Amino acid sequence: MKLTKGLLAVVVYLVVSSSAAHHGATVFDRKASIEKTGTVTRFIYRNPHLIINMEVKGPDGKSDLWKIEGQSVAALTATGFNRDSVNKGDVITVKMRPLKSGKPGGLLQGLVASDGSSYSMDSSQVEEKYKKQDRARQVAPSLVKYVPPPVGETWQVREKKTRPSQLPIVSKGQSAGDDAATGTSAGALDPENLARARAPAAFDMTGVWQYRGEDEYRANYGSYEFKPTPQLTPEAEAYYNLYKEKAISGIRFGDPATQCYPAGMPRIMTRYGSLMMMQYSTAVFMISRLSNEYRVIYLDGRARLAESNLDRNWGGESLGYWQGDTLVVETTGFTDENHLIQAGIKSGKKLKIIERYRMINDNNTLVMELTMTDPDHWIGEWKHVKFRDRVLRSDVKEATCIYTDNLSLPG
Repeated sequence: MKLTKGLLAVVVYLVVSSSAAHHGATVFDRKASIEKTGTVTRFIYRNPHLIINMEVKGPDGKSDLWKIEGQSVAALTATGFNRDSVNKGDVITVKMRPLKSGKPGGLLQGLVASDGSSYSMDSSQVEEKYKKQDRARQVAPSLVKYVPPPVGETWQVREKKTRPSQLPIVSKGQSAGDDAATGTSAGALDPENLARARAPAAFDMTGVWQYRGEDEYRANYGSYEFKPTPQLTPEAEAYYNLYKEKAISGIRFGDPATQCYPAGMPRIMTRYGSLMMMQYSTAVFMISRLSNEYRVIYLDGRARLAESNLDRNWGGESLGYWQGDTLVVETTGFTDENHLIQAGIKSGKKLKIIERYRMINDNNTLVMELTMTDPDHWIGEWKHVKFRDRVLRSDVKEATCIYTDNLSLPG
């Protein structure tokens, strides 16, 4: 539907579940609602929240930067809203719950895009037929006055009165893991998906794996980096030369991980410390000691997400399949925001990584053959082989990146 004015005619609704309240909503005035029209200066479409920044001109001609928090990607998809709905530079109208502080910002209720398309993110302006299906954002528990439960109530009674109307819960969204997740296909850990007949895996990666740094040979193989470096594009080479100049002079330069950005792929596969893997017939789940970064390789034959619904991130979307005794994994869908391949070499949205995994040494060494392409940053294929060795009596424990801690580091 195309609308040219206001949000009162919005007819697309969105179920805002409690899972959407990842960040506290106490800073917003839930009794007030305002509209602002402005030019988009930043549009972040990834979980856990949509983020929109826009310049809004006041009556005096001066502009203020409005920062607006939206819902999760999974929830937004249910409205038809996607990555292509808003672009930097668009003039849009936003309906929002304002900040209690009076500063320019708010919680997204609805939006009219530059092409006139309208979207509603709560029940305030939707048709009556939708309101019974909608769940408004709940008041933060910290602001709800305590009411004692009935005297003598057992947990069995409590469980029965709070029990969902249907169990198991069937997701109705688009991305696995959220309250409104897939609905279109089985999740990797759905019992029915795990029970489907599949050819047996050539090997099992379940366990804890330690990276083989080959430190005595880092001049030959690069240790945790990839040597030799391919021919870089002119822009990438200029940045790499700047990095080397700064590094030689002793200046920490250009590593987003120091600001707690995820290292992402391929760096989590080539960093010291352990990597825990749990393999199922439908997926391989990984937790890295490097800031507890998470990765999943889907093996259940699912299709890739459409570009317009893709939550671009640092780990990408990894889909794998068996080719004899080799696991082949193809990963795309990366972000170009603060994402490095290695020191001084950035990557972009065109990055594609193909991994080929094999087991040797009585299933105690994992051979990782990587082929990486990114025409915006280097010419042709960048290939390398790395190793991880099985380690026993070891677990992956919490390792958290805290930005203020990093500011206390020397240099």
